[in-house]
Amino acid sequence: MRNKLLVLVSVFIVASMVLAACAPGGTSEPVVQTVIVNGEPVVVTATPETATFTAKDPTTWVEATFGDPETLDPAFDYETAGGGIAMQVYDTLVWYNKDNAAEFVPQLATEVPTLENGGISADGKTVTFKIRQGVKFHDGTDMTVDDVAYTFQRNLLQGGTASPQWLFAEPLLGVGTYDIAEVVDPSGALDDDAAGLQAADPAALKAACEMVTSAIVADPAASTVTFTLAQSWAPFIATFTGGWGSIQSKAWVMANGGWDGSCDTWQNYYGKVAEDLNATALGSSAMGTGPYKLDKWAPGEEIVMSANENYWRTEPIWDGGPSGVPTIKKVIIKSVEEFNTRLAMLQAGDADQITVGSQADWPIMDTLVGEECEYGYVNCTETGNGAIRVIPTSGISSRTDLYMAFKVNTEGGNNFVGSGQLDGNGIPANFFSDVHVRRAFAYCFNYDTYLNDVLQGLGTRSKSVIFPGMVGYDDNAPYYDYDPEKCKAEFEASKWTKTADGWEPKEDGEISLMDVGFRFTAAYNTGNTARQTIAQILQGELSAINDKFVVEVTGLPWATFLQNQRAKKLPVFVVGWQSDIFDAHNWVQPYTTGTYGSRQSLPADVMAKFEDINTRGVSENDPAKRKAIYAEFNQLFYDTCPGILLFVAGGRHYEPRYVSGWYNNPMYADNWFYALKK
Repeated sequence: MRNKLLVLVSVFIVASMVLAACAPGGTSEPVVQTVIVNGEPVVVTATPETATFTAKDPTTWVEATFGDPETLDPAFDYETAGGGIAMQVYDTLVWYNKDNAAEFVPQLATEVPTLENGGISADGKTVTFKIRQGVKFHDGTDMTVDDVAYTFQRNLLQGGTASPQWLFAEPLLGVGTYDIAEVVDPSGALDDDAAGLQAADPAALKAACEMVTSAIVADPAASTVTFTLAQSWAPFIATFTGGWGSIQSKAWVMANGGWDGSCDTWQNYYGKVAEDLNATALGSSAMGTGPYKLDKWAPGEEIVMSANENYWRTEPIWDGGPSGVPTIKKVIIKSVEEFNTRLAMLQAGDADQITVGSQADWPIMDTLVGEECEYGYVNCTETGNGAIRVIPTSGISSRTDLYMAFKVNTEGGNNFVGSGQLDGNGIPANFFSDVHVRRAFAYCFNYDTYLNDVLQGLGTRSKSVIFPGMVGYDDNAPYYDYDPEKCKAEFEASKWTKTADGWEPKEDGEISLMDVGFRFTAAYNTGNTARQTIAQILQGELSAINDKFVVEVTGLPWATFLQNQRAKKLPVFVVGWQSDIFDAHNWVQPYTTGTYGSRQSLPADVMAKFEDINTRGVSENDPAKRKAIYAEFNQLFYDTCPGILLFVAGGRHYEPRYVSGWYNNPMYADNWFYALKK
C-alpha cells in the first residue's frame, strides 16, 4: 500500500496537558522550553508538576495531520490516508486479532474460514464465508450476502492498476494476472485503457465478467459467500482485512454510478480514476456498516465522522475488546501540512492529536513524557509528572525508499526533467536507464546521515526488498552502501551518445556525464519532512561529487504527487510501501512487476525475469524452497538496482496518560477510533 507517512507516530495531547494545569488552590506555572525541530527553534510549554490527566472533552476527538485521502471509494483507494477512514466507516469480513498481524477474528463473517471448520476446502481452492445476519448499513437498510458478493465482483470489474484489486485478481483469476483487463487481453495492452476495453470483443468481455461472477457466489439460503480460487493462496484470508475488503451497499453503489450488476455493461464502469469517482458520492462519501458514519469530507480542510448509534456489535470483538456504540462520538480530522502549525494547535488546545512528520520531531515530544512503558504496554514506569505516556514499537510493516524511473513520460511537457536534454540543464527521459547512473545514486546516498538525523538512530538497514521476518528476507543479501569513490567511478563510467531518437547510454559514448552534468527535480509529498530530508541528503552528496550535478527538491500535495507518479512524470520519487498482507509476495510484486515497477517503466526483459521469480515464489508452499527462489530475486534486484533501499524504522507511540484502547498492530493504517476511550 502506498504510504504517505514514514512512521505513524501519533501524539495525543490536550490543552490541559500542554498549558498550565490546575492544582488545588490555583494554577501552577508552566515550564517553557525551546527545542530544535527541523533546524528551527520551537518554544514548548511543557506539563507543570501538578498536571491532571483528564480529557478536555471525552466525546470528541480532534486530529491534526497531513495528506488528504485520494478517494473514499475502497475499490480504488490504495494509500493510508483513505485506508485510515475506511477502517472507521466500513467493516470487513474478518479483522485482526488485537495486535497480532497474523491472526484473525470474525467481523461481518461469523467465523474465520479454516480447514477444520470446513470454510476452506482440502485443496485450498474454495473459501466460504458465513455472513452475519441483522447488520444494517448507515442508511438503515439490511446488509445481505448479495451486498458482500457484489462488493468484490464490482471491485474486480472496476479494476485499474492503480487500485488494490491485484490483491484479489491474482488468487481468483490466476497468478500473474493483476487486472481484469488482462483476462480480456492477456498482453496487458488494455490495462487502464477504458476506451480500448469498451471496444474489445463483446464475447471476450462477457466471458471475463462471468469468470468473476462465477468465482464469487452468494447463497442467500445458506447465508454464505463462496470464493473459488484459480490456485491455492496461503494469504487469501489476510487479504480481506484491508480497506479494499470494505463491504459496501449494492443499492447505494448502483444509485451513485457504480456497476449496474450486468455482465453486458461492466466494461462501461472499468478504469475509473480518483477524479471520476470523487465527482460522485462513490469517492466523496461512504455507505458502510462500520462504527462511524462519514458526515463530511472537505478536501484540504477536514474530515468529520460521527458515531453509528445503531452499530451492530453487541459482544466484544475479543476478550476485553470493544463492543457496542463507540465511546468517542465525533472524530474531526483536520488537514494541516506544517508540523509547527500542528504543534501550535496542540498548544492552543485546538487539537487532541497531531501526527509527527518524522522521528526528528521526537525530542520535542519527549519533553512532555511522564510515563514510559516497554513494548506491549508492560512494565510502565512513572518518570515524572508529564502527561504523556510513551511506548516503543517495532514500527509498522512499512518502509520508505527512493525509486528511479527508467523512462520518464515527457508527453505534453515535463518540468521535472528540465530541458529534457543532456546539456547540464536537464536530463533525457531515459536518464536512469543507465545502470551506472542508478548504481552511482545508490553509492552516493549517505545512509548513516539518514539513520542518525532522521530516524534518531532507531532503524535497521534493509538489505532486501522483502520485509524482515518474512520468508525470503536475507540479512546476507548483497546491498549498496555509502561509498563516494564508487559513486564517482560509476558516474565516470556513464557515457552517452546523441542519436536521431535521442540520447542513449553507451560504454564507448563520446559524451561524459561528469563533463556535462545534469539537473532534475526530485519530488516528495508535502508535509513529510522525512522524505524531504531523503531527497536533500541525495542532493547534497551528488553536488559534492560534482557541482554540475544539480537536484532540485520540491514538495507536492499528496494527491498531486500520486497523480504525477502514476503518469510516470517523476524521474525519482520518495515514497513508502506498507504491507497489505504479511507475505514476501506483497513486497516483491509491487517493487518490480506491479505498482512501482510499472511506474518506473522497467524494461520488458527485466520485468519478465522478475515475473518468473515472483510467480514461482508465490506458488510455492514449502518455506525452504521459497527462500531459495527469493534468493534469486535478491541478487537480480541488486544487479538491476532500480531503487535505493533504506531502513525499517523503529517507532515510538505517544499518548496521553488518560487514553486506553490503543493496539500496537503494525497493519493498522491509522488509529482505530472504535477501540479508543478518553
